[in-house]
Amino acid sequence: MLETWRISKCKDACCHCSRELAANRHFFSCLVEEQADLHRRDFCTDCWEQHRPGDFFCYWRTRRSSAPQQRVVNTEVLLEFFDRLDHAQDDKKQAFRFVLALYLMRRKELKLIEVARGEGAESLVCQRRSNGGRVEVLNPGLNEQQVQEVAAQLSQLLDAGL
Repeated sequence: MLETWRISKCKDACCHCSRELAANRHFFSCLVEEQADLHRRDFCTDCWEQHRPGDFFCYWRTRRSSAPQQRVVNTEVLLEFFDRLDHAQDDKKQAFRFVLALYLMRRKELKLIEVARGEGAESLVCQRRSNGGRVEVLNPGLNEQQVQEVAAQLSQLLDAGL
């Protein structure tokens, strides 16, 4: 039965007065049954005291954390994805691999050895931290905005904050 209910996350604002539910401040959440389904309602403390629904399924007192938590993707998963994109011919996949290489360099999983240039193409030559192996990553010539767009797509794909 629980698998069929889809309870929404906190909306970050009181459902009655629309005031923002501030970080590190307590508020109340309740589940209300509507049309044979449960819906979450979040209330600031003032509205909970004055306007709480009379017919709720359950409620709890909670608070928002001060900083949103980003999901961290397992490094093994990132490296496996990086390896699978090794011989990709598709421009989008090459762009994914390049941005992923930049991210792996930031995480110190790849170390830049040199930038190889030849025949109108540029590649990053990197060394793996795990086994010392060398990898070459084609630079698709993305501008800063394109790098940000690809990073956002990768974040969505991997459900993480890259």
